[in-house]
Parts: sequence; structure tokens; C-alpha cells
Amino acid sequence: MAIQAVLLLGACGEADGPPSAAIVASLEEVFAVEAVIQLGEDPADSIAEIGDFVERRAGGYVIGDLHLPRVRTYDEEGRLEAAFGRFGDAPFEFQRIRAVAEAPSGRIVVAGSRSFHLTYLTRALAPDTMVALPTAAMDVLALGSDLLVRMNTGDPEERRFGHPPLLHRVIPPELVWSSYELPFSPFERPYWGSLSNFPIAVCGDSIFVMSGVWYPITVLDGAGETVGTFGTPSASFRPIEVLESGMLADLGSYGTTLPGLLASFDIIHRMDAVGRHLILTQARHNPERAMPPFEIVHTSLEVYDRHSGVKLYEDVPLPEGSRVLGGGRFLYLLLDEHFPPWRIAKLRLLTDE
Repeated sequence: MAIQAVLLLGACGEADGPPSAAIVASLEEVFAVEAVIQLGEDPADSIAEIGDFVERRAGGYVIGDLHLPRVRTYDEEGRLEAAFGRFGDAPFEFQRIRAVAEAPSGRIVVAGSRSFHLTYLTRALAPDTMVALPTAAMDVLALGSDLLVRMNTGDPEERRFGHPPLLHRVIPPELVWSSYELPFSPFERPYWGSLSNFPIAVCGDSIFVMSGVWYPITVLDGAGETVGTFGTPSASFRPIEVLESGMLADLGSYGTTLPGLLASFDIIHRMDAVGRHLILTQARHNPERAMPPFEIVHTSLEVYDRHSGVKLYEDVPLPEGSRVLGGGRFLYLLLDEHFPPWRIAKLRLLTDE
């Protein structure tokens, strides 16, 4: 399959091996298109917009709808297998889907917005069980035989002024450990938390996490201990400024507007493990969507060797309108994030050949 026809790129060439230093490269110089899948849909239950995405261990995918309280599973070719979801606050109901994960048993774990529970569904997406959490989960990932949950614990004062741990290893319903203290509090860095997130990747028993506005990447082991850091901003990365408390209420006196502020900095929106590599997705806010929920536009990639921490590539541009969905055996790129048909390119790193 010609990449030009799929991603408006040139034909792929062979890679000569990992470069000795980070280089700026085009997408076709770093990846080959393994396949493009088109998600099947039930006309009576259409996808509003693709949200959280997980590659299943045995093949296939789990996808949470970004706007609807629906979870769907697909086979390796993109055929729809099952769907589940009801709107509400009762057991096995969701306001919106915040995160999905696959437990080692094959069951599907769902974190709903504002829900202090994890919802377990069977492989066929039938209701199974619910597990209570101390607060609402913002992200859930499989970590070995357990789960890694991102959530802000602690009392309101600690969350406002302190540095509570953000990551929690959970063997439901027990919390095994808590780690990775917030690098800054809302008091120290007003608005940063609402303008970015904390991308996380897990591979084996290694955890990679960073602030979306602040390098470096922190590496944790399976016991929650910090074992190292690596990563530097790409040449094009525009850091956010330190904002004053109350600034957003009177941006005119600072000589800017909310669209102007949103257009002034970049963030790291995703971090995905693909083979022996770690891939960061650089993004920016769409200044035309200046009211929450903000729209994040994916712009380019950084590629690291996750074992050595060496950056191989930076500022690898993404096609306009595309969005990185996730990693695993491949990097999954949604070719048009807003409109069906929902076509996903499976990108293979040429350095793995």
C-alpha cells in the first residue's frame, strides 16, 4: 500500500538504523504503514467521536466514545464486536467515558467522569462488577497483573497547595502504592493543570510519566520508585509561561486574549510505548475553541529509545486533521479525527526492522 495514498506522504524507504542524535524527519522516514483499518458501525449506534483507545493483548481494540457514554470493542480488522453504555449515575451507567483498559483477565475496565468507581465489563461488554475508589479516576492503564490509576487524592487544601501523589497501583479494591508527586501545585502554577494533562505510558513493569507542559520524563519501576529521568523539548516546542492567579479574568490588562494565550504554547498530549520505543505527541490548543472543553490539535512526534533514554527523532510532523490514538505493537493514527468513516493507520517504526 502506498503511503502517499493513505497519509499524503511519499513512498517509504529503508532506514539505515537509529541515528546517533535526534534528527528532524518526515513521517515516512520514521514509519511505514502496516495497514489501514476502517471501524465498522451500527447505524443505530454511531460513534460520536473516538476517545480513549486500547490495543487488546490478543488482538482487536477497545474504544471509549469521547462524547457518548458508550464503550465498543472491535476485532483486528475493525469489525464491531460489542457495545455497551447507558447515561446516568446508577451502577453501570456513565456521564462520559474518561478511560478504558483491558484487565489481565480480558475484562474491560471503564472509568467514567465524576464516578468514584471502576466499572468492570465482561469480554462481551456485559456488566460484571464495580470497584470503589477514593476519588474519580482520570486515567487507567494495565500494569502487569494490576492496574495503574491516575487520580488526585488528598483533601482540598492538599490538592490546592501541596504535592500529593498522582499515580496509584491498584489490585482492586486494594491500593498497593502511591507515587509520583505532582511537580507543581495549582497555587504555584495557576491554570497549568487545566491547560494540560499528565501523559502516561506503561510497558512491562516500567512506568513513564511527565507533565504535559514540563520536561523531563520520569521513569518509575513496578514498586513505584523513581529510577531515572530523560527527555528534552524539541526545537519547535514553545513552553508555557508562568501565569498569575486571576490572570484569566483580566487578560486584556496583560495585552492578550484567551485565544491568544492558548495559541502561545505547546504541550505534550500523549506518551505511548511502541516496541522498545517511547513516542511523545506534541500538540497545541485550537485557539478557535477558547472555551472548555478545549480542542487539542496533534502536530508532531518525538521518538525515544525507552531503554537508553536517547532521543532518535523530533518534530516529526503529523498530517493535518489526524490524531494519535495509542501504542502497543504499532502506533495507531486516526486519519480524520472529526468525521467518519473512522480510518486508523497502523504505523510500524522503521527502526524496528
